[in-house]
Amino acid sequence: MVLAVEARNLSIGYLDEDDNLVLVVRNASFSVEEGEVCCLVGESGSGKTTLGNSIAGVLPPYSVTKGLLYLFGKLVVKDELRFYEGVRGRLVSYIPQNPGSSLSPYMRVWDQFWRVMKAHGFTEETAKKKVAEILRLLNLKTEVLDHYPHELSGGMQQRVAIGLSLVTGAKLLVADEPTSSVDAHLKLQLMRLFREIKELYGVTIVLITHDVLLAGKICDKILVMYGGEIVEVSSAKELLENPLHPYTKLLTRVVPVLGYKKKLESIPGEPPRPGQVMEGCVFYERCPVRGDECVKTPPAQEVDGRVVKCWRPLIKESALLS
Repeated sequence: MVLAVEARNLSIGYLDEDDNLVLVVRNASFSVEEGEVCCLVGESGSGKTTLGNSIAGVLPPYSVTKGLLYLFGKLVVKDELRFYEGVRGRLVSYIPQNPGSSLSPYMRVWDQFWRVMKAHGFTEETAKKKVAEILRLLNLKTEVLDHYPHELSGGMQQRVAIGLSLVTGAKLLVADEPTSSVDAHLKLQLMRLFREIKELYGVTIVLITHDVLLAGKICDKILVMYGGEIVEVSSAKELLENPLHPYTKLLTRVVPVLGYKKKLESIPGEPPRPGQVMEGCVFYERCPVRGDECVKTPPAQEVDGRVVKCWRPLIKESALLS
């Protein structure tokens, strides 16, 4: 078994104006096997994007890291030291959340492809053949190469960004909310596209999203994040059929399902501020089934082959409704 990603007690934070360290990801330990599609799921401010950025190697230089992070066995984070040279673009590629603002408005699409591929040693002839192959996969006509990004629709911009991440031959893709700027129909098309990319190129995909049901349609594994911590790790099928953490249970009930009428619910209270220091369970203030033991920090325990950070993971679903 080859691990594409392995994190050991990885913490990521930033210094505030008073030089105090504000951690937005705390003690994350997990692994992603080669060829898996893994989703980081959680509300805004949960730390999922920061964790994804650490995998992609696009953390800002002023960020602070602790712990270890390996990509295909190569050490890229060792506490405050980072070793991404020769990794970004070659081993791992990043697909931004908003391709409209990430693509250069001053360059035609072909020039952006050629700029990337030239830096990776492609000849122009080889680059054109590779780009044509990828455009066919993305269901884009070669005419898009002559356009500027603003002349393309949001869905086409997103597929161009995906294409740019593929041309270097990276073995690991990190996609940050790739469906946030498209409609429901294109959202499903993009999910199918990621599956095709996985099957055709054998890449590992880490996908960041707030939509747990959408994650269930594409992902092999789901990591649920809350308050900067990973609170549950499970296969997508098991997590949707029988979530263990109270937060995950509530998260699956607040998302609308296409073609199915149901009363939309909400999770009471507000999520903690990024970097907010909390004693005990991070979900304590909002948890409808909290007990006396929850004032203490729960360990990450294995339950039925899954990992959950909760003192009461086997509480019945009905208890959440009371």
